[in-house]
Amino acid sequence: MKNLRFRDRVLIYFFTIIFLPILTLGIIGPALYSKTVADLSTEYTTDMVVRVTQNLDLMIRGEEKLLSMCLQDASVQRFFFSDPRDEGHADSIKNIDALFSSICNSHSEITGLIAVTVNDRLFSDTLVRISRDPLTNESWFSLAKNSPAEFGLVTRPIGRNLTNTSGIGPDEIISIVKAVYEPQTNEFAGVLMADLNMDYLEDSFEGTSRGDKVFFCILDEEGNYVYAPVNKIAYRIDPRWFNGESRNVEKRILGRDYRLIFNDSAYTDWKTVGVYYLEDTMQAVRFVRLSALFIALLTFALSVSVSMIYTSAISKPVLALLGLMKKAGQGQLSVRYEGHSSDEIDELGEGLNSMLDQIQDLIHMVYEEQKSKREAELRILQQQIKPHFLYNTLDTIQWMAQEQEAYNIIEVVGALTRLFRVALSQGQELITLDQEIEHAHSYLVIQKVRYEEKFKYSINFPPELRKFKVLKMIVQPLVENSIYHGIKEKTENGRILISVYTSGEKLKVKIADDGVGIEPDKLEGIRRGLVEVDHSSDRSAFALYNVNDRIRLTYGEDFGIHVDSTYGQGTEVIISHPILIGDESDTDNGGG
Repeated sequence: MKNLRFRDRVLIYFFTIIFLPILTLGIIGPALYSKTVADLSTEYTTDMVVRVTQNLDLMIRGEEKLLSMCLQDASVQRFFFSDPRDEGHADSIKNIDALFSSICNSHSEITGLIAVTVNDRLFSDTLVRISRDPLTNESWFSLAKNSPAEFGLVTRPIGRNLTNTSGIGPDEIISIVKAVYEPQTNEFAGVLMADLNMDYLEDSFEGTSRGDKVFFCILDEEGNYVYAPVNKIAYRIDPRWFNGESRNVEKRILGRDYRLIFNDSAYTDWKTVGVYYLEDTMQAVRFVRLSALFIALLTFALSVSVSMIYTSAISKPVLALLGLMKKAGQGQLSVRYEGHSSDEIDELGEGLNSMLDQIQDLIHMVYEEQKSKREAELRILQQQIKPHFLYNTLDTIQWMAQEQEAYNIIEVVGALTRLFRVALSQGQELITLDQEIEHAHSYLVIQKVRYEEKFKYSINFPPELRKFKVLKMIVQPLVENSIYHGIKEKTENGRILISVYTSGEKLKVKIADDGVGIEPDKLEGIRRGLVEVDHSSDRSAFALYNVNDRIRLTYGEDFGIHVDSTYGQGTEVIISHPILIGDESDTDNGGG
């Protein structure tokens, strides 16, 4: 992008701005819509499956309550628990017949009721025995007998020794069986069974199925069909597909993709399966995708055309201005921009014209200033005092003091000479630790003459550290602070101790005094100033900040100054400096 022309970059910016919404609306939007439709279809089918399962459970519960009600009838109990030869047995049979007929007439889903005793006696309104084989040997009878506390469900009871006088086959019914027990002795007395018409289940799915594209089916706990519509897809569903944890599976059947959503009934152990053809749900999505793609392409083509027109209108005055600037850069300062509008480009052109006028004025001004500057530099050079002249003058004073045997003056002048020699150091920023400590010592000698017995000092300086390199003028300002802000403010005499040592990868210089110390609030402010970037407004600890900033700026934030103080007892300042080893050529850098 940096190497492209302005016009090309503007075009790319336009295309990017245009492409992003088109991409969102034309591609990502339909994709999200497709996913939403698929999710809604799945959610709708899942809700339907759950609702069908709940309705089926309610239906089975209702039929079971109906059987329980029959078992409470006195005639039914007499049929199971009394001897057929007893008086009133015939009346009981008439009452049971009336009861069964009433139930079948009021509940269209029930195609037949039958009561079978443990002695193979039976009564039914519509069910009759096919052969003389005992019904007590039937699987449905054993199922009820082996589940005394529960109702049993038998799907499609093909092969049983019963037929329905209404002509309904066993593959069209579901049987509900219930074991009957004598209430006092709790002995097994027989089985009560009701047959339910499968048409009742089909009515539950009415309006929800659409051929082999959307339909529902029901499987029992063994994977056998309880109900399935008549189509080529339903009987190709493998019950093993529903053994996983997922309630939602996709399978390809007869070359088409189907989504199967199932739900288990905790009451009947049956599976309700909803099936729908995926492609059928995506037809509307495909139409939306094609429409969005067409609109996106058309919008992009129109936007590109308009963008090229706008880009040319924007870039033309910019290119004209660029041509003038190139000429000005080649030295043609007389060129000028002529605008015809009042937009930002014309403002830039006017700015260019003004800049060229100022450049021409500045060229003449700079020429005159340079001429005056050279003259001033010559005058300054003539007035400078060279360092060796200063040293020679001090040596003369020292010699004259020796002549007069003024030894105090000799000591002070010598210390002052050493002080200047280290301070100047021939312009070097790094000096040896020996020179830096000597500089502080010279300062202390001068101050000792001034203040006499006001303070004493000592320097603990191991010889093996003398050749280490340090920034110059980092110890003396702190010693000066100890005298002026610590010892001087104290009524008694004081003491200053300078210690030099190493700690890990750091060189440490500690300046300790037993002066008046620093008040806690002020100490906290000084510590904040040592870590802050801007402390120009705080002049109370200028020397501390100056030394700390020089060290941190040169070597990083791991180095610098740390201050500890107890008000009324004294102050301790520790300088942390990196260990820099000097070589044998490091000698006195002073001038003669």
